Amino acid sequence: MVQAMWYVGVDACRGGWFVAGLGPDGVRTVLCPAFAGVWELFAPVARVFVDMPVGLPGRGVRAADVETRRVLPAHLKSSIFNTPVRSAVHAPDKDAAKEINRELTGKSLSGQSLGLVAKIREVDAWLQARPDLRETVFESHPELCFGQLGGGFPAHAKKDFLGGLERLRILERYIPDAEAVLAEARSRHARTVVAADDMLDTLVLAVAARESGERPRFHPAGADRPETDATGLPMAVWYPDRCK
Repeated sequence: MVQAMWYVGVDACRGGWFVAGLGPDGVRTVLCPAFAGVWELFAPVARVFVDMPVGLPGRGVRAADVETRRVLPAHLKSSIFNTPVRSAVHAPDKDAAKEINRELTGKSLSGQSLGLVAKIREVDAWLQARPDLRETVFESHPELCFGQLGGGFPAHAKKDFLGGLERLRILERYIPDAEAVLAEARSRHARTVVAADDMLDTLVLAVAARESGERPRFHPAGADRPETDATGLPMAVWYPDRCK
C-alpha cells in the first residue's frame, strides 16, 4: 500500500517555527520549537517549502535575492533581504557577523537579516547533517507564492487588514476552509507567539509545495539547475509555476 505524503510549509515565528502540512487528513498546523521537529511530526514528507535562506554565499550577493526582489512590486520588495554570507551566519556573535558580512559583501547586516541569523544557522546545520533531505527542502518566499497562486500579487502589504484579507481569499481557492484552519490555530497560539501574517505565509508555502508538480521553478531562472554554495546547497528561491 502506497503511503500518502505530506506537503509542508514552514515559517519562522517568535515561538520557533510555525508549520502547516497538507496531507491525507487535510490541513494540520503545529508550532515547532526546532526546525528538526518538522520531520518528527510530518511523515512521510514529499516536499517542504521554507521561508528562510538555504544556500549561503561565500561572498557578495546571491543572484536569487536580486532577481526575486526585481519581480516583486514596489510595495513588497522590502520583504526580500540579502542573504548573509556563510561565515557571517556562523560567526560567534552579532558584531562579528556584521563585520564579516561587511568585509565580504561591502554591506553590513540589516536588522532584519541580523535577527534571522540564528534561524538561518539552524536550517543550515540541519541540512548539513541530513544531506538526504536536500532534494526535499526548498527555500521559497510567501509573497512570490501568493503572486503566482493568485494570478497576480496582492495590492496591499501583508500586515495591512486588506492585505491579510487578500491573502486569505487566495488561500481559499486551494484550502476552502482556510479561515477555519486559521481560527483553530489562533485558538492554540497567541499573537505574541505566532503573528497572523506568519500563519498566512506558512499556509501559502504548504499550498505552493503541493501545487509545484514534479519540480518547482526557481529564481534566478535560465538554467536547468541553480547555482550551489560551497557545501552543495542550491542558492535559489523556488515557487510553483501555476495560476488558478
